[in-house]
Amino acid sequence: MRVNLVPKHLREMNPELKIYSCYDEEFRKFGRTVREVGDRRKPYVTLNDTPIPEEGNIYVASDPVLEKLAMVKNISRRVFGEIPVQAGYCNGRGYTMNALEYHKSPEVNFTTTGCILLLATPDKVFYNKYIYSSDLTAFYINPNIPVCINPGVLHFAPLRTKEEGFRCMVILPKGTNEPLSKMPNPIRDDEEGILWMKNKWLICHRDSPQAEKGAFDGICGRNIQIRI
Repeated sequence: MRVNLVPKHLREMNPELKIYSCYDEEFRKFGRTVREVGDRRKPYVTLNDTPIPEEGNIYVASDPVLEKLAMVKNISRRVFGEIPVQAGYCNGRGYTMNALEYHKSPEVNFTTTGCILLLATPDKVFYNKYIYSSDLTAFYINPNIPVCINPGVLHFAPLRTKEEGFRCMVILPKGTNEPLSKMPNPIRDDEEGILWMKNKWLICHRDSPQAEKGAFDGICGRNIQIRI
């Protein structure tokens, strides 16, 4: 019998949204848990020293302290084949989807608090730039276990599962999310029209801060929110 590893309050407060755990079979087409990366106690303590803002989210792409961790070096080898990586964090109190991004590389997340990720496979994108929010699947990322998001899988900032917010380490190829040398024309009908930063393609919801900054508003349907 399957054991439900999603906190009960999330299921009760969000009955319209089926929430799976990253340990569930359903997660396999989006990513995997990463085993045998060494001691996770040091990363847990180190990440817990990073700040959570009073409101909204903060993203730091590269944190020198996190990048020295043995777990990060092991993930660099096991997941990224020893190419240079950056390890930073996304912490916050966000609870609204707002946007979706994808990379042409894996992304590894490690949370100390638990968080929700909304995910979609690349085949859900149509006309290169559009996606229905109803095609997203919600996953609870359990604390203290690294998860690898597959290349091309759409995701965005984690969503909180408790009032005090979330902490999440983010490991990506070095240089990801740096500014482009030249911004593409957003009216292009091909994939380049949603290239937003290096190794980052972005689609946003029309009711989002990203839309106000000029990102392409190609998410159709409701702007999903997580209630706690």
